[in-house]
Amino acid sequence: MQRKLTALILCALMLLTLAACGGGKSPSEAPEATAGPAADATEAPSNHYTYADIYTQYLTVSTALIKEVQGRMDAHNSVLEKQYPDSYYMNSNYLLLVYAPFTTVYPALGRGLTSGDIDLEQTALRAAFPDAVLSRVSDSRWEARYTYTDRTSGEPVERAGRCVWEYDSALGSFRVCGYVDGEMTEFTEFVPQGNDLYLLYTATDKALVRFTAGQITAIWHAHRISEPPLGAFAGDMRLCSLEEKDCFPDGTAGVSWITSDADAQYILTLENGAMQYTGKVARDLPDAAGERVGIEWMDIEPITLLE
Repeated sequence: MQRKLTALILCALMLLTLAACGGGKSPSEAPEATAGPAADATEAPSNHYTYADIYTQYLTVSTALIKEVQGRMDAHNSVLEKQYPDSYYMNSNYLLLVYAPFTTVYPALGRGLTSGDIDLEQTALRAAFPDAVLSRVSDSRWEARYTYTDRTSGEPVERAGRCVWEYDSALGSFRVCGYVDGEMTEFTEFVPQGNDLYLLYTATDKALVRFTAGQITAIWHAHRISEPPLGAFAGDMRLCSLEEKDCFPDGTAGVSWITSDADAQYILTLENGAMQYTGKVARDLPDAAGERVGIEWMDIEPITLLE
């Protein structure tokens, strides 16, 4: 469990640093939804979204998601701590989870992109990348090229970076892709599904979130197995890909695409006020000499969070 926690912390930190950015299946059922942004006081008027408008709504939904889940997990663990003050940390239902989904880097870099002064927006971007060159490819597509020094391996390596922000001004959806030396290392999609339902999709996570009047009322979230190798530990990376599923600009996603994902390290659902955690734990696979040569993922019993 400690190794799992350490790996999750590293994944969260990697996603929050530019130098360490890393790179579904067809839905079989869809919740009642129609393409298009839901009415909400935080959204811009219909058909007049800029990228900055959509990013603001994405940040509002993703922040509310993290706050809702973390609050419920803290409450659940608090109950166990009171019931088992001397041994709660050994309880199989105690959740040691760093919950930080959708903390990708590149969407935030474009948070100021509007239809305004491109020179001003390029200057803002150069706070992160001094040589960045920003261009507006079309009415709904921006692109930036830049260089930076990658020090993740211990030795400085010069990298060529590229970021593409695409959005649909009528639907309120976006897709952001980051590239390093020509290879996609990160993507994020935010696609309103209608009826206050939103799809959030990255290489590591996919979620349908119902956000109504400033409150999270339903969640279906799958976090893909994404443990990086740690020394002799044989890691396991099974990330989502745009080649498998690309929902931008107006695609709908089914609940079963999320909850039936065989490569999910954990699945969180919030339905009818109750949150459930379904997950897997890694077990070492030794060779004949007892050396660790791989891992096997074992299902755990679903946990209904205590309140």
